[in-house]
Amino acid sequence: MKPMKPLTVLCRPLIPLSLVFLPLLVAFPAAALEVDFDPEAAAPGNMRFAWIHGSISAKHNTDVRVQVHRYNEHSYILRQNPAVHWEAPFMYLLFGAERALLIDTGATEEAEYFPIRETVDRLIERWQVANGVSGIELLILSTGDAPAQTAGTDQFRERAATSILAIGDGLPESPFVKGETDGTGTIDLGGRRLSLLPTPGVSAAGLSVYDPYTDFLFTGTALLPGRIVIRDFDSYKASLERLLTFGREHPVKWFMGAHIDMSAAPGVDYRLRSNYRPHERALQLPVASLQRCYDVVNLINGARRAEILADFIVMNGMGRGERLYGYPGYTPEFLDQRFLR
Repeated sequence: MKPMKPLTVLCRPLIPLSLVFLPLLVAFPAAALEVDFDPEAAAPGNMRFAWIHGSISAKHNTDVRVQVHRYNEHSYILRQNPAVHWEAPFMYLLFGAERALLIDTGATEEAEYFPIRETVDRLIERWQVANGVSGIELLILSTGDAPAQTAGTDQFRERAATSILAIGDGLPESPFVKGETDGTGTIDLGGRRLSLLPTPGVSAAGLSVYDPYTDFLFTGTALLPGRIVIRDFDSYKASLERLLTFGREHPVKWFMGAHIDMSAAPGVDYRLRSNYRPHERALQLPVASLQRCYDVVNLINGARRAEILADFIVMNGMGRGERLYGYPGYTPEFLDQRFLR
């Protein structure tokens, strides 16, 4: 197989569209992309970079509206500028041989302020040119029903060769989704087969996505480096059990959530609606995080309570901005020191 042409990482202000699309004037015939999307070990990727972190004055921020990072030649991580929306959600664009999948669409409807469709269109065109293919389909899938995960969806409504997978209880109803007997589902992007796991509890329509090409488990708001606010305790506990069972049967490298609330200091989160986050924790969560989250949920046992851990905060029976006075009942040793918060 011929080596892939490298793709450019878009982490700087956007260049003029006339220059972006100049190489696209060359037509490429449709061709089969020969890639092993289910390798014995996870495909390598690059996470050695920094996310844009907003600014004290959101009005004067000059960063790109959508930051794009190429994890590898077929997997992209996108982030909304915190100065555009304080949640600064992450989106994931995954390519298979026949179609691409965009996981979540960001927190802002207006393309003027948040050009998610323009960014995705440009990435798809560049990917097709680099790989010598054309006419790839685009699927849109949300991991939850929160506005921060779905607000940009309408930008894709009239896009050709695009299917928006409706979310609800359980799996999305779509001809692209194949249901399994155990309640999970699969989406085939053309050799790249993704597993879908309903994971409600934080979101009523919670959904997690496993990618065997990267060994990433995209968990939306069910597990992330931030405030995990439980809306339905029993459903959430069952979702964690489903993820634990799945993780014992599949190699998971990292959990990739919908946004970051935590700072680099263990157990310390940024204030709600903060547009400036200069020292964030990394996006990716290690595999051990899932068991720690499940243990804390068992500890909470349905009570109105908040538990602070190094990488996330589990909250039940309260809103995201609410805090109980003093430390919660369970305080890890690393937090048991003066002046930390």
